[in-house]
Amino acid sequence: MPCGGTWHGSCYYNLTENRSIPDKTGGKHYAFQEMIETVDTHTGGEPTRIILSGIPRLEGNSVREKRDYFKEHYDYIRTRLTYEPRGHAGMLCAAVVPPTMPEADFGIFYMDMCGHASIGVGTALQEIGLVPKAHRDRYAIETPAGLVWIKNNFKEDYVYSTTVRNVNSYVIENELRIDVDAVKDVPVNLAYGGNVFAIVPAARFGIKIQPSYMERIKHYSARIREVIAEKGIAVTLVQWYDEPKSKEADLRVVHSSGYGSPDRSPGGTGTSAKVAWLCANGKLAIDEPFVHEGIVDAPFIGVVKGVEEKNGRTEYLTEITGQARITGFHKFVFADNDDLREGFYFD
Repeated sequence: MPCGGTWHGSCYYNLTENRSIPDKTGGKHYAFQEMIETVDTHTGGEPTRIILSGIPRLEGNSVREKRDYFKEHYDYIRTRLTYEPRGHAGMLCAAVVPPTMPEADFGIFYMDMCGHASIGVGTALQEIGLVPKAHRDRYAIETPAGLVWIKNNFKEDYVYSTTVRNVNSYVIENELRIDVDAVKDVPVNLAYGGNVFAIVPAARFGIKIQPSYMERIKHYSARIREVIAEKGIAVTLVQWYDEPKSKEADLRVVHSSGYGSPDRSPGGTGTSAKVAWLCANGKLAIDEPFVHEGIVDAPFIGVVKGVEEKNGRTEYLTEITGQARITGFHKFVFADNDDLREGFYFD
């Protein structure tokens, strides 16, 4: 077990008693009732705020159940940490919790399942010294979607990049044809990589994968999800692709739900979905690397490591490699007399 074999103490505890910080200039005390500690990372430009301590003990016999219990009883913690004034529209959050699977070193649940966060978590847990020495190069985290394996790739004495063995990925439908407003007969491929993706050519909509096209990307992402939902398929994210800027990349991508901020990274679960689709359609070989370039130019490398027949379909074992960096450590405090304690949101 990490953290000295216990999830009490520095890695998992609840701070609910009254705390205060003295004001040395006037002798006053500013009281707060709760504290949450986080380590923040970015993976290819996409942020993740990882909760290390301060959330109440969660009920559940799996990380999925703990995630659901958190969502039902403590979702205000998510809004406090990801909404302004402590967060922003693009902030995503994850929480470290006790695992329930015997193979897992950590339990992690995400406020939004995403591969970039697994890379951020993998790097951060190693860099702050929580990974057991015996599992330095490869360890397991239990997520709501299943067991995810983490391999940290070292350069000298620091984590240079992190490889994530994602949950199995698979194709849902090939070449679905849809009409989206005035854009007719759009070819869409549907695949799963931890989320359900609609894979769409950006050029068909006159879109370039650049920040200046963000509003159009969001608008059409929402419309594409609506059109496909009418066909009985619930899409989580739209994956827009186009020609890359870098000679080392295969495609340039951005992911959007149509709401909130589009993904700044190349998207971990989206890259898994893409390489599964490519492999299924004979466009990518086993162990052949495929490079996705994100909207801020950072790369993710996706690889199909194997194929298995499972759940009545062909599923693909995928790995994603990317770079994450720690951006800071926080001790967030929350006081009853803070009228904006729960946070506010502007899209």
